Amino acid sequence: MNIVWLESETLAVPLPRPACPHQWTEYPYTTKEQLHARIAEADILIINKVKIGQAELDAAPRLKMIQLVATGMDNVDQAACRARGVKVSNVVNYGPGSVAEHAMACILQLTRRVPEWQALVHDGSWSASRFFCLHTLPMNSLDQMTLGILGSGAIGGKLADFARAFGMAVVHIERQGASSVREGYVSFEHGLAHCDVISLHCPLNDQTRGLFGDEVIAKMKPGAILVNTARGALVQFAAVKAALERDHLGGVALDVLDVEPPPKDHLMVSWQHPRCIITPHIAWGTESAQSNVGRLAIKHVDEFLAENQ
Repeated sequence: MNIVWLESETLAVPLPRPACPHQWTEYPYTTKEQLHARIAEADILIINKVKIGQAELDAAPRLKMIQLVATGMDNVDQAACRARGVKVSNVVNYGPGSVAEHAMACILQLTRRVPEWQALVHDGSWSASRFFCLHTLPMNSLDQMTLGILGSGAIGGKLADFARAFGMAVVHIERQGASSVREGYVSFEHGLAHCDVISLHCPLNDQTRGLFGDEVIAKMKPGAILVNTARGALVQFAAVKAALERDHLGGVALDVLDVEPPPKDHLMVSWQHPRCIITPHIAWGTESAQSNVGRLAIKHVDEFLAENQ
């Protein structure tokens, strides 16, 4: 089996090699122009964000399996793969703690206003103070706040554990437009109106694309914090910007954008705000999580090879 790994630089740790006999070809990255030539003789493709559609399947007549080193599979035309008999495999739950830690770190930064306090040190405000400390910015304690989690998978569950350890009340928010509210959940509207922090962990689909726009954000509790470590297109960036600028939102943390990497003139890159944290899709990226995603991806390849040798 000829295995081709198209994007090795998307991981900071090397992939282990399959145990079954194979030929291995690895590229640090692959452009659209390079793609067809590189996959022409591949039996198994290992990818992260490279897009595979009908044209790519036609260019890879030997292809039998696509293994993603990721959970999301929206970059692969799964219907076309099924029609061709190509197995598509992803990796789930490889690092829920990593993403949840990042979300919790953002919540702490924004509730304790760490970036703003640091700015007051460097602009001379602390040095000019009459007293030993500053009381410029109001802060709330986490044990007086409610976290709402939209998306009840492993990451949301891990974040709930972290938040409860800090004394936060935690609620799970039902999907928008749900005909009934599941046991242990609050309605979407109740979550918007009552949660001090809302963290997004839901998939991107036709129902959730652009969900947090002007209308939904306007229904959020004044001063609430919005955290998105899921998919960038869940939120509308102009709406986020407007809500922060009028102080309806108390803070925003985005680890994902709609285009990655974003152009320099992307709204969330070119605009800065002291209560807006933007990080480069790195919530998942602890070394242990990256090792896990590689180990699980190659485990799936080994299982496929064992079944098809």
